[in-house]
Amino acid sequence: MFLLKKLNLRQCFNKVYVMPTSSSSSSLLWKRNMSDKTRPVDRALQELKDIAVTPYQREAYCKAIRIYNPAYSTDNPGFVALPNNVEDVQRCLRVANKTKTDVVVKSGGHSFAGYSTIGKEGFVISLKNLNSVVVKDDVVIAQAGANWGDVYGALETYSYVAVGGCVPVVGIGGYILGGGYSMLSRANGGLGCDKAVSFTMITADGGQVVTASSTCNNDLFWAMKGGGGGNFGILVDVTLKVVPSPKEFIWKRLFYNDSESIERALNHIGENLKIFPKELNLDMATHSFSKTRNLTLDAVYSDQHEEIVEATLKALQAQESSTPKSYTSFLDLTKDYSKRHGFVHYEVEPIYVKGAMLNGISTSLSKYFANVDIPAECLLEFVHMGGDIKQFAPTKTAFPYRSAEYSFYTYGRFLDDEHKKEVIDFATRTYETVKKSNCALGSYVNYMDRDLYNWQHEFYGVNYNRLCEIKKKWNPLDKGSLHFQQEIGSSWQPNK
Repeated sequence: MFLLKKLNLRQCFNKVYVMPTSSSSSSLLWKRNMSDKTRPVDRALQELKDIAVTPYQREAYCKAIRIYNPAYSTDNPGFVALPNNVEDVQRCLRVANKTKTDVVVKSGGHSFAGYSTIGKEGFVISLKNLNSVVVKDDVVIAQAGANWGDVYGALETYSYVAVGGCVPVVGIGGYILGGGYSMLSRANGGLGCDKAVSFTMITADGGQVVTASSTCNNDLFWAMKGGGGGNFGILVDVTLKVVPSPKEFIWKRLFYNDSESIERALNHIGENLKIFPKELNLDMATHSFSKTRNLTLDAVYSDQHEEIVEATLKALQAQESSTPKSYTSFLDLTKDYSKRHGFVHYEVEPIYVKGAMLNGISTSLSKYFANVDIPAECLLEFVHMGGDIKQFAPTKTAFPYRSAEYSFYTYGRFLDDEHKKEVIDFATRTYETVKKSNCALGSYVNYMDRDLYNWQHEFYGVNYNRLCEIKKKWNPLDKGSLHFQQEIGSSWQPNK
């Protein structure tokens, strides 16, 4: 388990709590703010005050600005707009463009690089009120403010499951636009974006509500299947094909507790990756949470494929294994699974994430991961890919890394600057070791990293030039207010 103290909103958002406590003082400050129309953000607030939450509404504002990674919350937005419908979202964009106010969009708030918040001169469009989930036959229509827990819960009544995230509180929007891998991807048709039938998007100028599908705006449809959030407009909803749910989902854990057994297990996995049954999802992790070296394998499969999967797991020769847990509810499985390492994506805690897509695990990487000293509060995670993800060519969708067998990342959390530096230095060293192994293909756009040099190629690979052309059509860099540091087409690079 993590040793890190729990954080609270007072720690994360100190600026919110310097406001006066009396209602009369707060009212005076509100009036003063309303009379100050010199800043673009203040002019924008004047036109959006019916759906806005400001710092003077302390509790509501603190809740509205909450993001998963408060390492990027030192300068909070001028206000948060909470649209109730598509027309409200359009109005937000029109006002932002008219007043020349920078704006960002927030679905679930899980952008690792903090791109779902902004500084005090801009405002956030939070989609939390656009959260409906409708099931029709074998598709589900989910608004961008819904999360995966909403989707899984709605589908249970219909005995269907969606190919979605393993963390139920993660929002639909950013996940699906980045490609979205799932515990179900290997055996159920590929990535979350591969199940998309159509998207509804509001253009960046707020002027149009457009449909993107294989027959309508198909260039945009291609780009939204892995091109990342915040680039083209604001996603309103997505229609996804769903799959029949098995009677039971099964989760079994395998444990290795010394360097020799860890290296042996990783070598076996590396040698057999391409012949593992696609019905098995085998995530892996090693971390610093115990006094001994350890590797945990988390196997998820269904009752329909239990026999073939068990034979594969037996060959892994684990030192210890858990009694398999069975779930009739995929929502219940994800609630438990998302807490498997002692951290959860429900809390507010400063973190740093850096990763790469792996096309294999070499013997040199096996040795490295079996012997590396991992700092406190750090986790090395391997998320299983392959299977049905590989059925498409790299250019079939904007997500380019179809040949990846694992998505690897270092996850570290911290409370002070000294520990933050230690976490970032370790993550960078590990990333560089992985890159030198010749097993790395690139990086996952949903794990945005502001310290990643040449991020354009790392995130988008062979598809970057085509994405730039589509971006010029739908949201050119020199127009409007919906932009961010690492958007498609940007020339920005971090300091080496």
